[in-house]
Amino acid sequence: MRYMKFCGRDASVIALGTMDFGGRIEESRAREFMDAYVALGGNFIDTARIYGDFASGVQGGSEQVIGRWMEQRRNRGAIFLSTKGAHPVPGNMHAHRLSRAEVTDDMRRSLDNLRCDRVDVYYLHRDDPSRPVQDIMETLTALVEGGMAAHVGVSNWRPERIAEAMACAERHGLVPISVDQPQFSLARQVKVEDDTLFQMDARAYRMHVETGMPCVCFSSQAKGFLAKMDAGGEEALPDKARRRYLCPENLEVLARTQQLARETGLSVAALSLAWLTAQPFSCFPIAGASRLEQVLALAEAGDAVLTAAQRDYLRKC
Repeated sequence: MRYMKFCGRDASVIALGTMDFGGRIEESRAREFMDAYVALGGNFIDTARIYGDFASGVQGGSEQVIGRWMEQRRNRGAIFLSTKGAHPVPGNMHAHRLSRAEVTDDMRRSLDNLRCDRVDVYYLHRDDPSRPVQDIMETLTALVEGGMAAHVGVSNWRPERIAEAMACAERHGLVPISVDQPQFSLARQVKVEDDTLFQMDARAYRMHVETGMPCVCFSSQAKGFLAKMDAGGEEALPDKARRRYLCPENLEVLARTQQLARETGLSVAALSLAWLTAQPFSCFPIAGASRLEQVLALAEAGDAVLTAAQRDYLRKC
């Protein structure tokens, strides 16, 4: 597993996603996944306060599983740990929760769940465009100055809002945003059911290139669209992958990825993640798994290196 510099640390180029830990993935399997990931050389674990048992609506399950695992393994210092808070009210994605009290309470509950004093990166899960950006940046600054987070980031924020926040931080001496977390994958998502999600677009891509701000991207495997299409065609696609990614553009991307797989000997799944780590800015895909063999397969993607020509052959942004 390769590493890149991230917020002053060496972080593995592929982060382990943990959305279903403590829910669909029970604790014993989650521990097995994390042990296997670390054995591959991985050290970057991404979670969120909202993650866990979505069916029951109980939050914090993923963080609790990770916290107990780190405590038992005594490896908190070896893990680059990020979590997210300030998710809107479940069931109403436009019921924002970005007041100072709500963000701080989420942060403290996350630290309790994770059984640690500080995370390496703390993200706001969504934006509230109606809230003045200075108020939000003052809240984030308080988290860093209070020792609860080493760095702060944002998820699903538009590039114009990030630029406004960065200018505000510089103007008022506040802690800047260190990292952005959008949806970004080789297969482009063409149907988005949640209008509060933000997918990497030309404006955001240009911002990352020009500023060098790192990107940690979710849904990086596009619900397995390319790998499943390569293995079994349309019949192998789960409903979400079919609905969100099946289109002529992505079929063309698939054909090019299969061609490059034949030329390089890399799997389609590995190429889809390697395309992200080959971007002209630091890009760390978050890769989830539902089976142990999917975790073990991250070794191939984590070691794969594409040239700029190979990257652009697959898809230019």
